[in-house]
Amino acid sequence: MLVNAGYISIWIMLMAFILITTGWSNLVGLSVKNRKWVFLALAVCAALQPIKETFHIGQVQIHVFAGTILLMLITLLAMRGPLVWDSRGYLLICALLAGMIWGSVRKMYSVDPVFFWLDPFLDGPVVAGVLASAFSTKGQHQFTVLLFAGAAAELVHALLQRGVYEASIGSLQWWDSLWIAFATARVISLLFQAVRTGVVRFIAIPWRNKGGSSPK
Repeated sequence: MLVNAGYISIWIMLMAFILITTGWSNLVGLSVKNRKWVFLALAVCAALQPIKETFHIGQVQIHVFAGTILLMLITLLAMRGPLVWDSRGYLLICALLAGMIWGSVRKMYSVDPVFFWLDPFLDGPVVAGVLASAFSTKGQHQFTVLLFAGAAAELVHALLQRGVYEASIGSLQWWDSLWIAFATARVISLLFQAVRTGVVRFIAIPWRNKGGSSPK
């Protein structure tokens, strides 16, 4: 897929921003109450994004960007509810599973990129998006799963490589893949919701036609 790194991210984020600010945040699945705090947090993450550090875990060289790591922590801490720790644990397990499959698909195409489905660059994120939509229908949960799944996919892909053990978490190309995965998850969730609503209305039609009559 011959596009400049970061172009897809900018395009999808712009579409999401327009939908959120025009009252269609339910389509994005990232409806928030305090938009000012959310935009402030995103601005801080964007400001810290140029900061890059390199770590070594065994033979794997990992490049991480500060803004991405901060956003991962914020999304994880933002999980609320009566079973918050169960929710976080479930999402992390889902992210690990999706990341393993995502990284394995990347490794498979790096060895033999002939038998791809859509595109060698698109197939991994699309598969991860499908899995995220199966794990949860909420946009916040899907985004959190894909954030950690993208990091796990980088590590899995690096561990499966031969000779070059390098992972980059937070690069422009990494964000392109993440937003493709999130867009896929949202489209599938919206289609499922539309089909479910249509089926429920279709089943309810006979009951409406029967109506109700009081005995005389």
